[in-house]
Amino acid sequence: MKNKLTGSSFDDFLAEENLETEVAAKAAKRTFVHQLEKQIKRKKVKKNAFRKAFHSPTTTNRVFDDHVGVSLQTLSKAASIVGCDIAISLVPRIAKKA
Repeated sequence: MKNKLTGSSFDDFLAEENLETEVAAKAAKRTFVHQLEKQIKRKKVKKNAFRKAFHSPTTTNRVFDDHVGVSLQTLSKAASIVGCDIAISLVPRIAKKA
């Protein structure tokens, strides 16, 4: 028996509100920052290295904050500072069951 009090899924809610791409972008950025911070700790890189590389405290802050309008070039440069590359891939969406 299906629970009558159960509403639609969170994905359905995001689709109805046209928030899917915004939420996906923020999640990807947060994942990138989390991985970047792990590499910073692991390799003992100072944040000052980012300020020197970007020549701008504003750009440095944007790499680490929730701002998703950071260019791929900037993210790639940040990854390079900790000795990493970035990888981008397309992931098919899971078809919704009727």
